[in-house]
Amino acid sequence: DHVVLHTFFTDETLQRCVATVKEAAEQAGRNPDDVTVWSCYATVGDHLPDELRLKKTVARLATYLQGYGDLMVRTNDWDPAVLERFRADAVVRSIGGGIDHKATAGQIEHIATLIPDEWLEPAATGSSAQCAARVRQEFGYGADAVIMHGATPEELAPVVAEYRLLMP
Repeated sequence: DHVVLHTFFTDETLQRCVATVKEAAEQAGRNPDDVTVWSCYATVGDHLPDELRLKKTVARLATYLQGYGDLMVRTNDWDPAVLERFRADAVVRSIGGGIDHKATAGQIEHIATLIPDEWLEPAATGSSAQCAARVRQEFGYGADAVIMHGATPEELAPVVAEYRLLMP
């Protein structure tokens, strides 16, 4: 009835996944509209302190790359050589466990130099209004619903307020 997609999926990946889910529902004899596809979308506004924003974007993606980087790279059609450089980096290798939980601010700043901007692009960042607009765009790529991921309800409050202004 519901499919929740992963965080940091590119727009193309979201469109492809939605099409796959809807086609599979139809092939299974179900109405594709009865299957809700959720985009789990990193939403981190610039009203948060820089260090926290890096932790919720760079460090979070780095943790995913630690665990299943090959799958993320294949799914998003990213350059596998970048993943290999990331994995080979001495700072990355020195962190025992999830980077988003274990790394220091300095380590995260270093890791930010290893991850291309295009890999961090599939996220709602910037002002609260920019974040709200980016979340809204996910529907244009086929998502039926969006989970604003990576921030607490209090941290998301300004984004939600802006999002409400976008609703008819």
